[in-house]
This record gives sequence, structure tokens and C-alpha cells, in this order.
Amino acid sequence: MGRRAVSVSALALVLVVPLVGAGGADAAAPKVRVKVLARGLDSPRGLAVASNGDLYLAQAGKGGAGPCFIGAEGPTCLGATGKISKIQGTTLSDVVTGLPSLGLQGSGDNAIGPSDVSFNRGRLYATFGLAADPDVRTRATTPIPPGGLGGSALARRLATLNRITTKPGKARQLADIGAFEKARNPDRAAIDTNPNSVVANKNSRVVVDAGGNSLLRVRRNGTVRTMAVFPDEAAVPNPGGTPPTIAPQAVPDSVVRGPDGAYYVGQLTGFPFVKGTATVFRVVPGKAPRVYADGFTNIIDLAFDRNGDLLVLEIARNGLFGPLITQNNAWEGALIRVRKSGGTVRTKTLLTKPLFAPGGITVDGRNIYVSNRSVFAGRGQILRLRVG
Repeated sequence: MGRRAVSVSALALVLVVPLVGAGGADAAAPKVRVKVLARGLDSPRGLAVASNGDLYLAQAGKGGAGPCFIGAEGPTCLGATGKISKIQGTTLSDVVTGLPSLGLQGSGDNAIGPSDVSFNRGRLYATFGLAADPDVRTRATTPIPPGGLGGSALARRLATLNRITTKPGKARQLADIGAFEKARNPDRAAIDTNPNSVVANKNSRVVVDAGGNSLLRVRRNGTVRTMAVFPDEAAVPNPGGTPPTIAPQAVPDSVVRGPDGAYYVGQLTGFPFVKGTATVFRVVPGKAPRVYADGFTNIIDLAFDRNGDLLVLEIARNGLFGPLITQNNAWEGALIRVRKSGGTVRTKTLLTKPLFAPGGITVDGRNIYVSNRSVFAGRGQILRLRVG
């Protein structure tokens, strides 16, 4: 998730359509118990549970002293503040530190860095985001604008998929998603790479590139192939006025494998972030994406619960384009259950408050884990939810 995907401002999707097979919302809202497991985190994002029950999380960090470049939200500076951490019971510890992070100059908020984690057979994988043209990694450092990151080893780790070893804690690059985007540019739009979510399988890893509007498969040898491309949406009025209309890009930012073996992809959507226009797609390898459910707002992550229902996490249920994030409830999130039977889709909002700019979700039995306040340096949280 990044400037075209999960950070704060330059994403895409529009086309207002009714909920697929709309059957309305379920009646009674179940009670949800919330416990804060960790706080004081730096932009916590994707989550995964190990076989022993430990919860692993990606912290995008808070950037650093630089070098810096002009990103979609202003001067953005590099630092080694990204982390992969874990929570064992209620104890938080760091597994890998010193990972690349891009944060807003001064505050360190809206960071781009480690964005998601996924296990397969005890092996842990993580995406590191970028949300920019991958050339910025090697562009010479100059007084901004526009600036560059100078080609340091730290900068070159952005826009990659990595294998994480926990003892000792290390990150080893498996694939350069930025280089693939430069060479292939699956969506044929402006070059922008932001690997934001990953699902690890036996023989491959499936990565969603929110900047590249694509779903990618990475083989064990690091070879990258395109699985699906998500096209621009229909044009809508441009709040900026020039041009009068704008066609938002798709900005897929989350992927999960369903009980049926298909991949489910959620869209953050982007400027002008029209409310109610985000879609969940179902992707079967070798086939074009199909709409599974529609009518959401700024999806940030997906998960399936123990009953096989889809959980949709919205980063801002009222839309990203509007009041400043510092205003009350401007970025109030939402957790929505999607229950599909035959051709009928029913949705139920399970929780809004205390969700505020949530960033990731995973499920382990009756426990639902959510990263909260995910765009703030030093103020992020991990929540445990229990429904019913």
C-alpha cells in the first residue's frame, strides 16, 4: 500500500455499482470484544500467525534522516527503521530490524516499508513497499526536489519480496518487484511499484503490487510472472478541476487465499477516493478477475474467518478524501463481514470504533488480529478482537 496504494493520498478506483447479488445487511450486530495487545508501534501493517500461535507483524517504520525525495505527500526520507516483529502472548519483540523505511520528513508518519508478512510451512515472507518509480532507489541524491535515494543497499531493498529468517533475524531478497515493473509494466500506466501484500504457497508467493495495479506470482527461484492486471475505473468528476474528469486507477492492495483455493483481492481505491466504490475481486489462476463483492470504501486488507466468511477491513469508512486525518473520526475504519450464499451477498459491519486508520488483519481461530493507527510513527497498535 503506498502513495498509489496504502499510504495516504494518491490511489484509485471509482465506478459506483450496487453490492453484487445485493441481499442487504445481516440483522443483529454481534458483540465484539477488543483488547490492545501492543501499542507505541511505527506504522504497523500486515499480520500473520505462526503454527505455534505467535503473531508476526510488519512495521513500516518512521523513515529517517535521508536521503529524501519528493513523494506524493511531500518530502519523504529514508531510514533503517522498518521491522518485522512478533507478539508472543502479550510480549512484543523484534525479529528483524534495520529494514528500509520511507517516512514524511519531520513526523515519520505515513511510512512505506515492510508492508506484509505471510507463512508457508514455517517459512516467513515479507513485502517491502515503495509507492514510487523504482528508479528513485538509484537516482542520485540531490537537493529536493525531486531528489533520489542514491543507490544505497538500504534503498535497493525497497519494492522487493523477501524471505525472513527468525534465528538469526535476517531478510534475504527473493525478488525485485520494482525491476519487474520497470521491465514489463503490466498495466501500461506510469511506472510505480508498491508490493503491499503477499500470500505464501508451497511453490510460489503471490504478491499484489498496489502501485503497478497487478497481481504477481513469484517462483521459488525469484522469477516473477503476471497473474492479473486490474484496469482503470470509469471517469468521475475531478475535484481539482483540471482536467474536469479523472479515471481512477485500480490500486489493488490486499490479497488472501480463500477456502476454495482462489485468490481474493481488495482495492484501496484512489483519488478522488469515491465512497462505496472499492471492490473485492476473485482471481483464479489463468482466468480474468471477477467481481466477488462491491460497494466498499478504501479496503486495506482481507481475511477469511473460521466460518469461511470474508472479513473486509476498511482504512477509512467515510473515504480518504475529505477532512484532515487529525480531525475526529476522519479516518475511522470499519471491519465488515461478507457472507455469500448462492447469488446473495450479505454484509454486516462488525466494528468501527476504536478502528482508526487500520492497516492489516489476520485470523487465528476465534481471534481476529488488526493493526490499528497504522499510518502513525510511535502510535500504532495491535488489537485482538473476539466476535460474539
